[in-house]
Amino acid sequence: MATNGLNKITERILSEARQEADRILASAEADCQKLRADYAAQAEKIRKTLSDETERKSEDAIARAKSAAAMQKRNIIGQKRSDLIDGVFSDAFTGVKNLSPEKYTDLLVGLLSAALLEAVTTEQKNRALYGEEDYEPVAAYEVILNKNDREQYGKDILDGIRRKLMGKIAGETLNKLQLSSQTVNIAGGGILHMGDIESNCSLEMIFSQLRRELETEVSRALFSARGQS
Repeated sequence: MATNGLNKITERILSEARQEADRILASAEADCQKLRADYAAQAEKIRKTLSDETERKSEDAIARAKSAAAMQKRNIIGQKRSDLIDGVFSDAFTGVKNLSPEKYTDLLVGLLSAALLEAVTTEQKNRALYGEEDYEPVAAYEVILNKNDREQYGKDILDGIRRKLMGKIAGETLNKLQLSSQTVNIAGGGILHMGDIESNCSLEMIFSQLRRELETEVSRALFSARGQS
């Protein structure tokens, strides 16, 4: 994938995470304060209604109430963290989908160019490994987009890929690059089809990969510096 494009997405995710953290955690702390007040009131009620003889026994009930409050606080914080992280990635996903046409096209050009360059490099290695006579070259490299992107950006994306890879791969290979007549049901991004192989550069796949790679870092950025880890 295109390093620059993914770096921009990553920076957006972390930036939006930090911006949202204080608001979400403040809400969680407010919930916890209310919870502590409710349990404190419950404990005081227990003390007032019990006689001196049974007051000692009430301490167990009070302790259980405090323990339940602490557990519920942890659950609240945990859910807020989960909601926040979900929101960060969701907002970043939406932000990429809503990029200007120029920036969105540049992103797809970068992603698909990187996929094509990797595919051609692999093809060359396989040809060297198995020999020309035993290796069947790829007949065509097809870019598959969703219906809207194909209609609006298809030609610009192919032209951009050719410009970006000019001089990096053989001209005959670039001549095999074409826009598929088929479309695919994805939110954005694209798929590079080459023979029996596909390189999935859809936004769904990219963000799924980024979440696996970045979720720990996002959580650390959100919570560690705030003493919430």
